[in-house]
Amino acid sequence: MGVHYIEGGWPGSNPKDKEFFETMKSQKLKNSKLAAFGSTRRANIKPQDDANLRELISSQTLTVTIFGKSWDLHVTDVIKRRWMRI
Repeated sequence: MGVHYIEGGWPGSNPKDKEFFETMKSQKLKNSKLAAFGSTRRANIKPQDDANLRELISSQTLTVTIFGKSWDLHVTDVIKRRWMRI
């Protein structure tokens, strides 16, 4: 089909996605590369202690796509609420 990258999911989000990446470690893709998807580290957690980042690394994909909050609503509302709890 000519698909170069397959975003396989978020290995740290649920057991089904984690199982998918474990299964794919033994599969050979002929034309595509598998990518794991996840977020930046959580607030107030060191990167080495962040479970989601550890799952991205343990997926053993050559490509990882990481997103960060960039929508103004996230910055003004969601992140602000988290900081107010600290």
